[in-house]
Order: sequence, then structure tokens, then C-alpha cells
Amino acid sequence: MNEFLWESTTSTAFLDHLAREQDADVILTTHTGIKWRRELDGGRLFVNVGVLGRPENDGTTRVWYTILEDGETPGVEFVPIEYDHERLAAEMRSEHLPEEFVETVSKGWWTTCLEVLPAKERRRGKF
Repeated sequence: MNEFLWESTTSTAFLDHLAREQDADVILTTHTGIKWRRELDGGRLFVNVGVLGRPENDGTTRVWYTILEDGETPGVEFVPIEYDHERLAAEMRSEHLPEEFVETVSKGWWTTCLEVLPAKERRRGKF
């Protein structure tokens, strides 16, 4: 699947359909850069795990990973990571990457790809 699944615009019915279609108890996704989770029918679970390569558009420079604990009711823990974002920004500049990408890493606000954000997620950001 190549589709953005946002918390505010993805229906639980659609996520239930995906889980049933794949006979999955848990679906883990990424790429949108904003973590979230939703309980589904039959004790199933959908988790967007966040992303390590880009801050969450919240004005902090941390990134996130997710721990999934197996069990009758799977546990989900979103874990923030503080890292040397200034070093990464310097490396990005040395590779002549667009300044908009560097600014996102440096300041924690998305400056690109805003057109894909639904209104609710976009309002959480600065731009």
C-alpha cells in the first residue's frame, strides 16, 4: 500500500477492513512522521509508529520510535529520542540539501510537504 494514513482522516472502519483483509492482529505503519494509535474491532490494533528521520512537526527536534509489547493486549510505547540535530543539520548543509529540509531538522517545524497534511494535523504546526 502506498497511502498516507492520518489520524484525523482515516476512518476506523477502513483500518478494520485492512486488518481483516490481511488477517492481522496488529498493523504497524510509518512514513507520515506523526505517531498515533487506534484500537480496532476484535482486539486488533493499528499503530503509526512515527519516524526517526524527521521531527514530528511539534517545535521540538526529537524524533520517535515505538516499542510494541506482545501479549494478549499488545502494549505500545512511543519513545522520544534526543539526538545531535545540529550535527545532522551541518551534514545536510555540507551535502547541499535544500535549506527547508535543514530548517525542519533544526527547529522541529515542517517547512515542506505541508500540502499532504490534513487540516487538523497542519493546525498543530507552525506553518
